Amino acid sequence: MRKIICLLSLITILTGGCIRHNLLKQGPYLGVLRIDSTEHEMDLPFNMIYAITPDGQKIMQVSNANEIIMISELAFSGDTVFMKFPVFTSEIIALIRHDSLIGRYYPKGKEAGRWYTFYALPGVTDRFPWSTQEAGANVTGRWKINENAGTPDSSVMIGEFVQESNRVTGTILNTGGDYRYLEGKVSGNKFMISAIDGAHTLILTAGISKQGKLENGRFMGSPNWKSSWTAEKNETITLPKMDELVKLKPNARPFTFELPDINGDKVSLADPKFKDKVVVVMAIGTWCPNCLDETIFFREMYTNYRDKGLELVALCFEDKTMEDSKPRIERFIAQTGAGYTFLYAGPRGRESVQSVLFNMDGRLAYPTTLFIDRKGVIRKVETGFSGPGTGRHYEEFCKETTKFIETLLEEKP
Repeated sequence: MRKIICLLSLITILTGGCIRHNLLKQGPYLGVLRIDSTEHEMDLPFNMIYAITPDGQKIMQVSNANEIIMISELAFSGDTVFMKFPVFTSEIIALIRHDSLIGRYYPKGKEAGRWYTFYALPGVTDRFPWSTQEAGANVTGRWKINENAGTPDSSVMIGEFVQESNRVTGTILNTGGDYRYLEGKVSGNKFMISAIDGAHTLILTAGISKQGKLENGRFMGSPNWKSSWTAEKNETITLPKMDELVKLKPNARPFTFELPDINGDKVSLADPKFKDKVVVVMAIGTWCPNCLDETIFFREMYTNYRDKGLELVALCFEDKTMEDSKPRIERFIAQTGAGYTFLYAGPRGRESVQSVLFNMDGRLAYPTTLFIDRKGVIRKVETGFSGPGTGRHYEEFCKETTKFIETLLEEKP
């Protein structure tokens, strides 16, 4: 109870006249983001571990369920610690005070300016320590989630959760992909899960009714990304398949592109590099977590099938100019280890994507992927991506996609 009281009053304590220390103790921390200063009940908690490796490297490990994020871009200056999440541009800058941390989380990087209050308390491993009741229900199973019901923004999603004691892990799937790794708990009749991965900041809460439904649900991903939701168990609910959401326009002219790579050199689908090859073209953003999961999958595919005639091209929709986008694309390539072609396709947004993917009809999500055979014919288009956080769905995708690409590679030009 003492730790909980300390946690709830941590901002007040740390922003007072505390003595500062420039040493951060190794061990677990509970990090918290105050995404909206007017809604403290939606503060987003996450688990961290600070460690120094045997060779002296300082690292911060952030975890969401089975996902471990290693922050190695970590530096100290006096009583200030600087932490930059891998791949994405988000970063934390915080003061060390009485073995705790108080500072700011910049979701788009410090240069973008926007920030959330961040604080962290040492020694706390419970993700939601302010909720201490024993679980009054078990949410294990498949759920039909109705988001913003009765509004123009309404949608149906699927929640898949596993509960052990009061700890809950799982994910939420929608037509654009998934919310990746979520972790939380059930306390009494309250459900709560959260995640932070350098791109997403997500927290969902709900009450559990006597009938076993999730009611009065609230979601927050940013001060402007909020929704209400309800859910009920439904083991048979499905979403449209990724290759059913986008179609080729009838009588559209053949697909092609001519776009700059990170060196400014123009690359075209008509280049000799792609002649008689199976080409997978991905519309992505280096800011997109589902695109990261897809990139890691296709990185392995490229390693395994490049010599058999597979080529991959990532069309990156980023900032307004190539100059502003280049550092982000270079960072993404370096930290994912993807060795295939990356091109700047323009600013992110519906108009830009529809202009480049001019022969597609439907709601294009990030990522959207085109599978082109050796004759230059688009054989399949998929939009969205369900990554490893979805468990069996990801495993099925890996098997089906690998088999499909192998079939295309076996065909003659």
